[in-house]
Amino acid sequence: MTGDRYDVIVIGAGVGGLVCANYLARQGKRVLVLEHGDRVGGNISGIRRKGFFFDAGSQSTENVGILFPILEELGLYDPAEWDRADWRWKTPHCDVVLRDFAQVRRDFKECFPESASDIDAWFDFLEPGTMLLKEIMRDPFPLLKRGAEKYRLNLKMLRAALPLLKVTRETLGKPGSEKAREIFRDPRLAFLFGEFGNQNMLLFMYFAFWYSFLFDYVYPKGGLVALAEKLAASFMEHGGEIRTSCTVDRVLTSGRAAVGVGTSQGERIYAEKIVNTGNPRRLVTEMCDPSLFPRKFLSRNKDGEVSISVATAFLGLDMDDAELAEKHKVHHVLYWREYGLSMDIYDPDVHRKNWLMSSWVSMHDKSLAPEGKNSLIVQVPMPYHWMNGWGTGSADPLARNEAYRELKSRVLEDIIEDMEELVPGIRGRVEYKELATPRTYARYTLNPEGSIMGWSYDMYKTPLFGRFVQFTTPVKNLYLAGHYSIWPGGIVFSALTGKLVAQGMYEGFWKVLLW
Repeated sequence: MTGDRYDVIVIGAGVGGLVCANYLARQGKRVLVLEHGDRVGGNISGIRRKGFFFDAGSQSTENVGILFPILEELGLYDPAEWDRADWRWKTPHCDVVLRDFAQVRRDFKECFPESASDIDAWFDFLEPGTMLLKEIMRDPFPLLKRGAEKYRLNLKMLRAALPLLKVTRETLGKPGSEKAREIFRDPRLAFLFGEFGNQNMLLFMYFAFWYSFLFDYVYPKGGLVALAEKLAASFMEHGGEIRTSCTVDRVLTSGRAAVGVGTSQGERIYAEKIVNTGNPRRLVTEMCDPSLFPRKFLSRNKDGEVSISVATAFLGLDMDDAELAEKHKVHHVLYWREYGLSMDIYDPDVHRKNWLMSSWVSMHDKSLAPEGKNSLIVQVPMPYHWMNGWGTGSADPLARNEAYRELKSRVLEDIIEDMEELVPGIRGRVEYKELATPRTYARYTLNPEGSIMGWSYDMYKTPLFGRFVQFTTPVKNLYLAGHYSIWPGGIVFSALTGKLVAQGMYEGFWKVLLW
């Protein structure tokens, strides 16, 4: 038992937790961050193997007027540390680098000439909203500001959005996949543009995705973990404390109020306030007495559908920049081997039927691979319960057996074989290879089913559609931040929750959100 008492304990040292902790420390609070993993970062942690660096989870991020302003407020933004991460889309019938709308229209129409009018109709709808976002994102996101400046930015955003008011109801109430089916007669294109990553995403999100594809995806020098390490260092410089390899097993309560946490090491650590940035299912079923939560809140967090997980191949290549630039071309490649998305847990080849995302990690920063070589990461959507729990017959992410190892090996070799279509000759140039599965992610992050983006992006399945945020809980002094406290999730919105929760838990959330 520790005699120390903190103002705030933050559970989780991912982006949301570290941003929250930084703002709290700058408010003069005594803050302790407890992290299950052996390093900071969560979904943006990284590993280095035989000189090759690999991002363990997310592969790049957007700014969208949120991330960089937050880093700037914290004194941590340096534009020289960020490189543009551009994209290429490839299918059996097209191969298009995404540069600008005119070029994208032209190239897709060359690949699908019989659908030229439909392609124009799609981008005629999409381009105005996307360019509007580009204009809006020149300023910080209004929620980041306070007082008159918040209202000035909101008014500016509203004025800019006036031309799109006629489609507002549609974009905020319809999935993009439905809109694509209305426009495209070719089912291949209806799938490609309507369900390029996730099913039933809110139509408005397509403006955001295309804004990011063309203008906003970025990647930091040193890999995404450099962002986490910079946040962690700044937090500790301001008096904060971080403990890694420290799993919180219990939220301690007195009556209906949180008063501290119990850890896997048997410690009981007390604080006035607790912020959980991790697994909400675990929070309401294991870390707290479920009877503390009303049925609706419990159901939302216990039964809500989470986002996809992936199998990730980490490949160290004996291939120089010139050759990889000729073959891979850009930072990210999205490659659809078929026009469809399957999460069939009984299909032994499901990993060869979904999209594949390849990321050239060391494209801009040559310190991320040995001299003359390169780091490449390939991610494929995979179910957590695939093939009877990846051969283990168990839902336990710690379960391992020979069948699990054999499936891992087969999936890894299949991914390398499929990458021949993108990088011819890659099979003979792999110097290092390793595979992480959804169970790997669940083990290291404690995210339910190894999910990588918070709640499901499917508007019909996410428990936060219509609410969009959940920062408070029915337990007094217990708060939520991170990508399960907001919809949609991801790095940028996790960072936003960290700032809002750090301020709202002391000033009041309505005040922070409205003024």
